[in-house]
Amino acid sequence: MMSEILRQLYDEQGRPIAGKGATKAEAFTGLLHGASHVWIWRQAASGIEVMLQRRSLAKASWPGKYDVSTAGHIDLGETPLAAAIRELSEEICLKVKEADLELVGVHRARLVTDSGLIENEFQFIYLHHLVKDAPLVLQEEEVAEIVWQPLATFAQAALDGDDSYVPYQKRYYELVTSSIERASSQA
Repeated sequence: MMSEILRQLYDEQGRPIAGKGATKAEAFTGLLHGASHVWIWRQAASGIEVMLQRRSLAKASWPGKYDVSTAGHIDLGETPLAAAIRELSEEICLKVKEADLELVGVHRARLVTDSGLIENEFQFIYLHHLVKDAPLVLQEEEVAEIVWQPLATFAQAALDGDDSYVPYQKRYYELVTSSIERASSQA
């Protein structure tokens, strides 16, 4: 019998607490934990596009809403970067190396989901520039579909609080959009 994977718990300064984990149910009661978010962007003929996942309708929180390209909780003893790489592989079957991801910030969030779960977490935000299209295989219990949106369209909708998106805070979306703009100007 496999035991449940524990989520890494963090202190208020954003440091992992050695050997301290919680089940998913425990973490969602408001315990401070970590998550890795990977935003994928590409240069298309029409300009910069960002990859969004539409969450599976089976998800306990924000089913059917548009969300970060891939994301997931950090397992006990796992680094945020390792979690980001794992989530890319699990959710969309995209294999990357550590050097392919750029950490652009750590966002402290406390969100109460539409189903009453408490997401109290440090969100480690990474960018991945998709230079060449790759076949993606979606993890159906997590991801309903992948869509590409022009960065300007995404930014306006997310910053305006469009309710078809997961309701991250405005400063979170500002960090993501400004980081993609900066990265694309340097590519």
